[in-house]
Amino acid sequence: MDFETFQVQLGQSPILSAYAGVIAYGVIATELIIAGLFIFKRTRLVAYYGGYMLMVAFTVYIYLILNFSDYIPCSCGGILEKMGWTEHLVFNVVFVVFAVVGILFLSPFSKKNATSIIVAGIIAIGSMITLFFNSEYIIKQENNFTRRYLPHPIIEQEAINLGANSYYFAGFDAHKIYLGNYTAPLILTSINLDLKDVEKHRIELEQSNFNFRAITIKVFEDEFYVYDGNVPVIFKGCLPNYRAE
Repeated sequence: MDFETFQVQLGQSPILSAYAGVIAYGVIATELIIAGLFIFKRTRLVAYYGGYMLMVAFTVYIYLILNFSDYIPCSCGGILEKMGWTEHLVFNVVFVVFAVVGILFLSPFSKKNATSIIVAGIIAIGSMITLFFNSEYIIKQENNFTRRYLPHPIIEQEAINLGANSYYFAGFDAHKIYLGNYTAPLILTSINLDLKDVEKHRIELEQSNFNFRAITIKVFEDEFYVYDGNVPVIFKGCLPNYRAE
């Protein structure tokens, strides 16, 4: 139901990026086949083994994400979207156990069955580890132009609502951020770095009889500049004095 998001998330996976296209279709096809095998009593044991191997592989994938990846990507979509990766790991382990119980329910415990379960688990684990190493080799050595991006490069610490979209960044110093305003071109707004204290200052120009069209303010440390690309004049002032010459 959300296949495109699934593809994008696989493409950003630090483990399976190189195989994202194949795996995206392969996982869904495998799940549908396993679901179909559960319908018929004759193939139900095969379905349990298939589900068991799929869940073991996914559990190993999560373990690799948590312990060996450069970063932890976004979680899955659908009903599990709100789970963290650790919760996913516990969730998967529980269903791996369910799969084993299902296998033993259909086929009574014996040395042969125990060996089959162990071998199936080893195959699933080995397949995921092989995909991991091959994908990393392709991404880092063969360089197939698959690009991965950190899921949360910016974390919000503080925010302030300016109330208008006409502000622009004019500069900063050690204590304040300065904003200009296109609709009030000679008003310089200063905001403390904690975004708690907002002040507006009107800049006075030594001479203003110019045909200004688009006044712009720039702040550099304790100095500010006022200019207009349509007029061959630049004004300079020193903070906290807001008079420019």
